[in-house]
Amino acid sequence: MNRYILIQGKTVSGEAALGSGFLVSKDGKIVTNLHVIMDMKTASVRLSNGDIFDSLYVLATDERRDLAIIQVPGFDLPVLELGNSDAVAVGEPLVIVGSPLGLEGSVTAGILSSVRDTGDGFRVLQTDAAVNPGNSGGPLVDNKGQAIGVVSFRLLSAEGLSFAIPINYVRGLLSGVHGPMTLDQMRNALSATKPAQTEDAPTLRETLDWLKEKLRLVGRVAWTESDKNGLTMRVSRFSRAWTLDSCAIVVGTGDVVRIDIPQLPRDDFVVTDRYTVSLRDVTGVFVGEVGNLRPESAFLSGDKSAYGVFFATSSTFVHLRNSNDPQRAPWSEKVKTFYLPFKDELLANRVRDAFQHAADLCHKKEVF
Repeated sequence: MNRYILIQGKTVSGEAALGSGFLVSKDGKIVTNLHVIMDMKTASVRLSNGDIFDSLYVLATDERRDLAIIQVPGFDLPVLELGNSDAVAVGEPLVIVGSPLGLEGSVTAGILSSVRDTGDGFRVLQTDAAVNPGNSGGPLVDNKGQAIGVVSFRLLSAEGLSFAIPINYVRGLLSGVHGPMTLDQMRNALSATKPAQTEDAPTLRETLDWLKEKLRLVGRVAWTESDKNGLTMRVSRFSRAWTLDSCAIVVGTGDVVRIDIPQLPRDDFVVTDRYTVSLRDVTGVFVGEVGNLRPESAFLSGDKSAYGVFFATSSTFVHLRNSNDPQRAPWSEKVKTFYLPFKDELLANRVRDAFQHAADLCHKKEVF
């Protein structure tokens, strides 16, 4: 078990960081994920027998595939044999060995679920074996006891969808190691290869805060109509956000309807439509023009049409309707789409783009 190791340290900001790795040479070469060491200011390596190496050097990195080769000053260390990731078969039993939450030598079992193309020019191995924070960089091991992958990430949007980088990519990286670098030197070298960024994309928190403010201030349309009986109704429909703080949100609309009936006091009916949305399941956000009137009504004044920001999902949204009318009980249903109304098309497009950006961030992988 000494070939499986725990990497721990402190980030540049002083936060604790940890990950896993495994030995691939007797002189101390270790395979791990680049994201495990990327932000570490100081780092140490601990073997399962308790041996600790207080210094390490970086020999090679592959930023696109999230791989790194580091080295500790050891000799005659136990080595994990590398397998052939091109020869593995879907359905084959596998285990993941690592240090989830710092619990060294933890083993989880599963199968090879699929071999997938990432769209970035390389493949990943999908498995249902469980991973947790700290598993990153540990080996995916076949039934021969050979490493066929490096555990890298899982999808935020689902359980049982974990992914490893095929070990044959590691073989290529091992053949091209450079001179030893410190962690600071590695970061400087990687930064030097990146194009200058003129503007950072907004974070999920910044995006949701912007949306919360826009929905509160400008997500509103209003019109006046009359029904077939001649009753005049003034309708104000506005977008609302009840929960807009994470990838799970509750948004929708509120309608205030004022009916003018001769010789009777005015009465306002308030109807709210709430939609519980997982942004991780949102498959698209788009803008379309919508009418605000019922077929049997006649338009009198106001906003005859609006621009709806529509949402589509890979599952369903939960729709809950409430009203202040005591004769109408609340009810709920599951729907595949809904929309938020806006008077201005330009603003609707900006809101669409912000929601799409938030959904994209929530779809992203979660590294371990």
